[in-house]
Amino acid sequence: MTAAAAPCTTTYKVTGKSVAVRRPAWNEGPVAKVNSPVVRTLHRGDEVTSCAVAIARTNSGPAYHKCGKDGHTWRIVKDDRNGKGGQVPATCLKRA
Repeated sequence: MTAAAAPCTTTYKVTGKSVAVRRPAWNEGPVAKVNSPVVRTLHRGDEVTSCAVAIARTNSGPAYHKCGKDGHTWRIVKDDRNGKGGQVPATCLKRA
């Protein structure tokens, strides 16, 4: 008998004024891009749950410039209130 995995409980607070939660389009692959479809918008102070990251690989330079910083890491977030999860630039989140 195997033990059940513990549910994800790590929460992050949004530090940016307004941050888009994006999902990769069907032809983009597993990692979102800055022009991927927006699922919803988060606002400063909102809390989301995330226990996984997606790393964007680029040939030159950072994958995005959001919330005043360059980055390659997208946090995979879920929102328990409405179930609309997606990916958010890690530079726009701070562990709560």
